[in-house]
Amino acid sequence: MSNRNIDNAGGWLARYRSWLSGLSRQARIRYRVIQAVSILCATLVLLWVGFVRRPDIPALPTGSDLSGEDLQIGDSQRRSGVYTILVVGRDTGGGGNTDTMLLVTYDTKAKTVDALSLPRDTMVNVSWSNKKLNTVYNYYKGKDKATQVEKGMSALKTHVGKLTGILPDFYVMVDWDAVGELVNAIGGVTFYVPYDMHYDDPYQDLHIHQEKGERRLTGEDAMQVIRWRKNNGKYGNFQIGDSGRMKIQQDFLMAVAKECLQLKHLMNASEFARIFTEKVNTDLTVGNLAWFAQQAIGMDAAQSIRFQTMPYIPYTRNTAYVLPVVDALLAILNDGLNPYKEGITAEDLEVLQLKKDGSLYLTSGTLEDSSLAKPRKAPEPVKPVEPEVEEPQPEPEQPGEQEQPGEEEVSQQPLEEVTPPVMPDVPVQGGEPTGEEEPQPEQFEEQPAEQLPEQSGLPEEIPSGGNVTQETQETQETQEADETVQLLPAHPVPVQ
Repeated sequence: MSNRNIDNAGGWLARYRSWLSGLSRQARIRYRVIQAVSILCATLVLLWVGFVRRPDIPALPTGSDLSGEDLQIGDSQRRSGVYTILVVGRDTGGGGNTDTMLLVTYDTKAKTVDALSLPRDTMVNVSWSNKKLNTVYNYYKGKDKATQVEKGMSALKTHVGKLTGILPDFYVMVDWDAVGELVNAIGGVTFYVPYDMHYDDPYQDLHIHQEKGERRLTGEDAMQVIRWRKNNGKYGNFQIGDSGRMKIQQDFLMAVAKECLQLKHLMNASEFARIFTEKVNTDLTVGNLAWFAQQAIGMDAAQSIRFQTMPYIPYTRNTAYVLPVVDALLAILNDGLNPYKEGITAEDLEVLQLKKDGSLYLTSGTLEDSSLAKPRKAPEPVKPVEPEVEEPQPEPEQPGEQEQPGEEEVSQQPLEEVTPPVMPDVPVQGGEPTGEEEPQPEQFEEQPAEQLPEQSGLPEEIPSGGNVTQETQETQETQEADETVQLLPAHPVPVQ
């Protein structure tokens, strides 16, 4: 630095000190405070810019039998600013199965979020006996605790990719206690509890007691509400099943989103980061999550967030499953969830479908369990044993009395059959599987396929989106898994 520049700097410093000394004491204090705040804000901005990181779309996995390159997922060209995330809720008290699964597409440019609930009972193309989607994670996670989440979620992402044609970019696995901490961090959530909820399971140390109505839920309240699906014990056996629970979870997540998007909660960023770091397993960094949050500023949750559920039909094979309705599923996928430039088609999916002979086929790929392709014929009818009863004596006819139809005659009147795709969603009274969780895959033993009665009038292969009514033998397990269902319109209405 030249002598002239040094003289100029010295002159400026002298004038600054002279100006500062001329201020009153209060004015100097105010100036120092403003100066300190300005420096702090500038530092925070620099730190934020260095901390926040836009996520990079990961490359497709290679080198395994579950390679993403084997998925027919349509055009590899992505829509700019669109990310997909598999959000999973895991109940560690019931064995760790992934019983809440959401495929989420976040369009950061349009500021929209589309989420698709995937039923845990969805039948998938696997070799083991219990072929439910929620068993995939436990089957593939392995015994090394250091790599369990990575291996299990990688496999689950791949099966979700086969089911939807969308291979999720990232995953977020949440344990239930993290939900409670998040709700407490934002000071509670206003939510309308749709039912009186009373459930006790001493085995899991699970106790749910919530009264119907709108109120401010604490973290503990929230965890109970989103886990409930039936009452038990002295409270009767009122139940809504897994489909009803998915609807409650969707409504609750919408309420949480509305709360979190309020500007006042930006001050809780550090607490949110702590919860995600300690209670959430994800392949996103905290900086990535901060970038997503930054893109959401100004988003209107009521207008920009949609929750829907995979359309399906019920199917029973030793236990209760559901099978996707392809045409209805494709309509949902291509209306907001699809991150690709080209539309997803039936050829991009690998899902199990039903034939009229009771066998199953795969829309693409090879069946992992060849026994699914075998027809399942009806067994020989068994004549019921009639008990010997004493014939009742006819009573004398009363004058002026008209003959009424007997109880047996009324009960034998045929019921109208309606067989469009269905989604269980209506509270019912009756059987429901005991406990809250399905056993892990390795706990199941292969059972011989039960026989189905002959069906007539169905095509050889059910076209995607077709309607199926299937009758099965009433096994004890089927009776426990039975749920009353609600008809699904041809084009499902998005959940608001």
